[in-house]
Amino acid sequence: MIKKTAPLLLIVFFISGGLFLYYNSSPAMMQSETIYIKPGSSITGAGRKLEQMNMIRDKDFFRALSYLYLRSHIRSGRYRVHRGMTSMEIFRRLASGKVITRKITIPEGFNLYQIAARLDTHEITSKGRFLYHAFDHSFLEGIGIRALSAEGYLFPDTYVFPEASDPRDIILSMVKRMKKVLREVEGASRDGKRMKTHRLLTIASLVEKEAKIPSERKLIAAVFHNRLDRKWRMDCDPTVRYAVKKFTGKIYYRDLASNSPFNTYRHRGLPPTPICSPGKAAIKAAAVPGHSEYLFFVARNDGSHYFSKTLRQHNRAVQHYQRGKKTGFKDDQLRRP
Repeated sequence: MIKKTAPLLLIVFFISGGLFLYYNSSPAMMQSETIYIKPGSSITGAGRKLEQMNMIRDKDFFRALSYLYLRSHIRSGRYRVHRGMTSMEIFRRLASGKVITRKITIPEGFNLYQIAARLDTHEITSKGRFLYHAFDHSFLEGIGIRALSAEGYLFPDTYVFPEASDPRDIILSMVKRMKKVLREVEGASRDGKRMKTHRLLTIASLVEKEAKIPSERKLIAAVFHNRLDRKWRMDCDPTVRYAVKKFTGKIYYRDLASNSPFNTYRHRGLPPTPICSPGKAAIKAAAVPGHSEYLFFVARNDGSHYFSKTLRQHNRAVQHYQRGKKTGFKDDQLRRP
């Protein structure tokens, strides 16, 4: 009996092995492709899509591989499938989550709109979806942000994100990085007391946009703190840009007339939210500003600023640097070689 069944078993073995090799092999005319697996996709659905794209021979064989590897789901994202890959190799790639990633740098001083545009350009997530979640109050509250938006709470840094990411994952990653930085800075204010995070990030965002020279950060922060102590307007040009969504080019008098709550030429105190993502140095400066009595500063048009304690002194500096008038003004703050 054994002698009679042995050849039959051998035949079954070779037929089964042959079928396995056939269905596991790459299809004829297979090309290297990028496949996008949508969130919530099943292994069956992924197999069907792979078969339609001529990346595997049979969707049922692909589904059977899930039992072999004891995997019940695959991670969403974009995957690169190369010509000649077997069904097993493709399944392992999708099951392991080896999605296509992009390295991206978010510069200090970028706002939500600029971050969204850069993420979109790098095919990490769409601009519209990112901004939707960045202003979604219920989502933001769920991750500990009680503000009008995620503006200022996303730490500017270099990240590696999967292509076609869920924007909520991106926002959460950047918020976690910001929280880590805030713990390092500890938010100590001038009097040694902890400053509220929202206020700290808002002041830091103004410092980030105004300070072009690192050594001036603490002086600029001091000016904002001093003006806040006096309940003055901040008179900060970058807040006007944010109010009218004009992030490049000249600011005109009609822009200064905007009644937006972000326009600190019209409204006292700080804007409702930060106006950009401040870096660690700007946050440190906002937390512990320099000790000075300066209340004003004006750009010298070389990246540096002239600081004044009185309005009269400030107006003379404005006439000299911004309007080019010869008033006998002497800049005693310039560093001499």
